Amino acid sequence: MFVQKIGHGFPLLMLHGFPLDHRSLLPFEDFLPETGQWERYYIDLPGLGATRDDTKITCAQDILTRLTAYIDEEFRARRFAIVGYSFGGLLASALAAQYGSQITSMFLLAPETVPAQERRNLAKKVAYHMSDLPDSATQDELQAYKTTAVIYSAESFEAFRRYIYTGLVANAKNPAVEAVMNHPSLDRSPESYLSDYHEPVMIITGQHDSMVGYKDAFHLYESVHEGTFVCIPKAGHNIHVEHPDTVRALFQRWLDGIGEQ
Repeated sequence: MFVQKIGHGFPLLMLHGFPLDHRSLLPFEDFLPETGQWERYYIDLPGLGATRDDTKITCAQDILTRLTAYIDEEFRARRFAIVGYSFGGLLASALAAQYGSQITSMFLLAPETVPAQERRNLAKKVAYHMSDLPDSATQDELQAYKTTAVIYSAESFEAFRRYIYTGLVANAKNPAVEAVMNHPSLDRSPESYLSDYHEPVMIITGQHDSMVGYKDAFHLYESVHEGTFVCIPKAGHNIHVEHPDTVRALFQRWLDGIGEQ
């Protein structure tokens, strides 16, 4: 399992989206307070990124199985918190059921809650042109960027190219990607997994997320016992690269809650 560990203190397990890698969550390094009390575990999920050759993946459940084996070995009885982005949010819901209060809290960013894409309640795709995109952008980069972007700006494009597009490229022609796309569901639904979890959960969604939407995540309201739900206006799927200041404020509030437990 590829893991980039940064810092010391209370562990934060960073679970990226699909089909990306750990770099998609590295913007969170700029969201952390200067107190330096958090140890971040940026992993490449089994079958993806730098972990793609470690094991054969035939479905989403395989990724969860390999991930829990890593958690058992790495953390044992140690408590930790989770940041789950998109597909990482789906995995986080299953981990909550398995580890319970050992996971002190979860921060779910644009979480995938309906694995089958054709069943998702998606928002209408819109775009707001804020500034011209750089001339250096390739057609492949622009196409990938415009698929999810809501705020078109040079700043958000550069962040997308650095943190998101790199993972897409790294997983090109990866057989695990096709396998998970064909078998995207876990054994249970997020609602079922989260119904027995009693620790704080913060769920951040984008109003114009055309990948997973926001309405499906808000349906978790009936299942989450201690939840904070936020829908950010003029935001798409990559909320943390489009609205970094807003996500930073919410993330720091979440971290403060862990410190108060």
